Amino acid sequence: MKVKSDKLKTRLMKIPFKGYPITRFIPNMTTLLGLCVGLTAVYHALHQEWERSLWFVLIATVFDGMDGRLARLFNASSRFGAELDSLSDFVTFGVSPALITYFFSLNKLGRLGWGVVLFFCICSGLRLARFNTISVEPEDSFPEAAVALQKKYFSGIPMPAAGFLMLLPLMVEIDTGYGVHNYVYAVFGVCIGMLMVSKVPTFAFKGMKIQPNQILPLLGGIGLFVIGMITRPWLILPIVGILYIFSFFFSYKAYRKDLKTLAN
Repeated sequence: MKVKSDKLKTRLMKIPFKGYPITRFIPNMTTLLGLCVGLTAVYHALHQEWERSLWFVLIATVFDGMDGRLARLFNASSRFGAELDSLSDFVTFGVSPALITYFFSLNKLGRLGWGVVLFFCICSGLRLARFNTISVEPEDSFPEAAVALQKKYFSGIPMPAAGFLMLLPLMVEIDTGYGVHNYVYAVFGVCIGMLMVSKVPTFAFKGMKIQPNQILPLLGGIGLFVIGMITRPWLILPIVGILYIFSFFFSYKAYRKDLKTLAN
């Protein structure tokens, strides 16, 4: 029996147990950090610390932008990471902004306000479900034109942008001190929810290319944005949000133009 036990130990020692490098888990840890930060924004909203709540949502947006890039940097992309990122986006940019808005304003509308929260969260879930369905399809199943357009445009508003837009009235109210009517919050929630599940083409800015003559104006604009964020962030961010909404008209025209070019 002892001889057999020794032989078994010898065989087990020869089996190569492959581990995973710690860098493989950095993107998922970043995603979980963003999820925790997004939920902490709700915690501060429960304590009526509205400005802190907004800051935590913005910090969660930074984490959301980092995890995908870290996954590509460390060659750690996986289906598990993609699903985790979607669940984190649903909580951070779907549930959290809706609840923050409800605690601040929509609760004064009674059942109507809660209905807006439910509608926004449902649209968030439907958008992510559609995005996940498209992302698991192999590129071979799509026409070449569709694959090219997917890299330049989103179909509807992406989740981080939707969560950001949902909080615009709250930012304006904090900066100016003037009360925004409760129905404005409700209209914002419904409209943004509809835009999330719509097929309106919006710019995927990560796919845009900067021309040499545009570099200096871009750097100047970034500098002004940083100065504004330091001095009056809750005024600058609504301005950025309004400019983003206006960009839908240009993205639609550009999409139609690119569609005709690829068709020819």
